[in-house]
Amino acid sequence: MQNNFNNEIPNNPLKEALLSCKVMIKFVLLFGCLINLLMLSTPLFSMQVLDRVLGSQNTNTLLMLTLVIILALSLLGIIQAARAFAMNKMGSWLENKLSETVFSNSIKLSLESKAMANSQQLRDLQTVKTFLTSPGLISIMDMPWAIIFIIVLFILHTSIGFLALIAGTVLIVFGIIADRSTKPLIEMNNENFIKSMRQVDQSTRNAEVIEVMGMKDNIISSWQKMNQEVQKTQNLVTKRQAIFMEITKFFRLVIQISVTALGAYLVIQGQITSGTIIASSSLVGRALAPFEAAINSWKGFVTCRKSYERLTKSFTRYKNDSDKMSLPHPEGEIDVENVYFAPPGIPKHILKGINFSLKKGEVLAIIGPSASGKTTLAKLLVGIANPSIGTVRIDGASLKDWKKEELGPHVGYLPQDVELFSGTVKENIARMHSDTHYEDVVVAAQLAGVHDMILQLPQGYDSSVGLDGSMLSGGQKQRIGLARTFYG
Repeated sequence: MQNNFNNEIPNNPLKEALLSCKVMIKFVLLFGCLINLLMLSTPLFSMQVLDRVLGSQNTNTLLMLTLVIILALSLLGIIQAARAFAMNKMGSWLENKLSETVFSNSIKLSLESKAMANSQQLRDLQTVKTFLTSPGLISIMDMPWAIIFIIVLFILHTSIGFLALIAGTVLIVFGIIADRSTKPLIEMNNENFIKSMRQVDQSTRNAEVIEVMGMKDNIISSWQKMNQEVQKTQNLVTKRQAIFMEITKFFRLVIQISVTALGAYLVIQGQITSGTIIASSSLVGRALAPFEAAINSWKGFVTCRKSYERLTKSFTRYKNDSDKMSLPHPEGEIDVENVYFAPPGIPKHILKGINFSLKKGEVLAIIGPSASGKTTLAKLLVGIANPSIGTVRIDGASLKDWKKEELGPHVGYLPQDVELFSGTVKENIARMHSDTHYEDVVVAAQLAGVHDMILQLPQGYDSSVGLDGSMLSGGQKQRIGLARTFYG
């Protein structure tokens, strides 16, 4: 089992990042130990005041105990704040370390399927970060301390300890039942919500078509059906969680009342002091609090676990380019060797047995009817898609062996639907390079025959293209996209 775990680590940056947080996690656990130890100060203070101070009428002892408890509570507040800061820093560090890789995987996922083209993976990372800094995780980490509090209750009196132990066991059973009752619904609700948001993203991307062709009502109706399923599942989850929360709260109050009643009976029997009643009630509440909080935050835990699974799947699915060896700058020799291609989920190949070679400087025109595979072949040549069978090579090396950041600057690609990025005309032609040379941008624009058109814009090459190129016409976007292919 250990070997399997170790073999999986290199393919999973999320696990690597969490393992890198071990020192911070140890500090958080240490803070948790100190916090829970200081939590004992309040019931001990109550016991001493009721049993010792009231009996002895000693105001000096009362003053000393009061100063000690104030000092303990002050230290408790400082350590709790330190733990919160440490967890927040850990979450921010995790997000900063993984956000670039997650963003890259989101792009790769959208290449495989346009239906998967959204920011869900970044939202998954945010979900994991949020849970790591949430009170729900603190409750789970505090659960082992319930055992310590129950042991203290046994020290106070065996009967009270047994009552607390039974209560803790019942709450654990409640937690298991709550998990089995709500986990499938929460996971189904999350998946349905993701699908619903994908449809919203798709609709907003095609707003012009929807508005012009009067499709808005039909699109909204289709989305509403899906959204109603989301709401139906969400309502069911909320109802079940509310039931478990109220049962847990009721049970905890009953236990605290039972402890008080049992304590009063034991005082009457002369087996404990009156101060022990107050201390026992406080300790029982503290022992059961993590269980109640964990049940209340269980939805967040299930959502985080599902997000973690999706991120892990994407990390193990895509190999990081940094793991590949750097190759010399490409000369431009292309070899296509017995290439077959079938889209995902379709058994029939749309490209079969494609073979050709191109030397540096040679040009190949691909001509054919619609849906004959011309665009697909172009995507295979630049590495957007991978052949089902066969290999595409650049200078003898398979496309899979090239680092995209090293090969990309030497490749020009103009898709059927040209998309520009928020920024200036110059930045878009320069492929969003921040340190580009103005002369190279002008040369690319001149090769595309778009230089004069750009000069007519309000600020020339420094003109903003707007979101998705909204400040430009369709023809202008295509011509700037063509200039981008010549850059480099």
